[in-house]
Amino acid sequence: MTELPDPVCSDCISFTAEGRNDEGKRTGPCRFRPELGVIPEDLQYCYLFQVRKSRAEAVRIPTKQNTRRTSGGGGGFRRSSADDEPWDERATLEKPVSGDISGEISMDRDGLKQVLRELLEEETVYGYVPMGNRWRGGKLVMQPADTEQQSKELPLETFFHKIVMIRDRLRVLEAKLNASKQLDPADKVELQQYVTKCYGTLTTFNVLFRDKEDHFSSK
Repeated sequence: MTELPDPVCSDCISFTAEGRNDEGKRTGPCRFRPELGVIPEDLQYCYLFQVRKSRAEAVRIPTKQNTRRTSGGGGGFRRSSADDEPWDERATLEKPVSGDISGEISMDRDGLKQVLRELLEEETVYGYVPMGNRWRGGKLVMQPADTEQQSKELPLETFFHKIVMIRDRLRVLEAKLNASKQLDPADKVELQQYVTKCYGTLTTFNVLFRDKEDHFSSK
């Protein structure tokens, strides 16, 4: 049985085609994500994806768990055993809380600001991206060569979310670049090469992601 392809923006009910770019691909806005502006039809689906009825049997429908099969063989991607173990679900904008929410809590202005900072940092443009289980609770240590100098520690979760934000902003930049009507094809190709090189530089951090589909790729 042939495996269905992953969906793209044109498979979603929120995509409205209004024109075509220089490559002949349909372009238009997303009703769910207006901040993206004009996007190409083949942009990768996001966490708000809702499949069109006409495409329901033509593409792979993303699951809530967003689990993927891993490939075998010599060069195949394999997750560590730690990443295959059950992991705790966390609150997101789509699934804010669980359990008893009938009570009230008191919070001062600074506390509320901190909560909002963390929410805005973690809920990136493309939604929550899970980190590999083995890295949870870990820390990044920056140790100077001079042992008399103080080292700097950073929670890996914080570092990971910053990496994800960079990735998501590169995707938005790429989408706007492809949809631009002010750039000629040669300029688009040149600028796209810079974006691709940025992806390639960041592949070092792929080890932090739980799922292969969230990886940086230089291809």
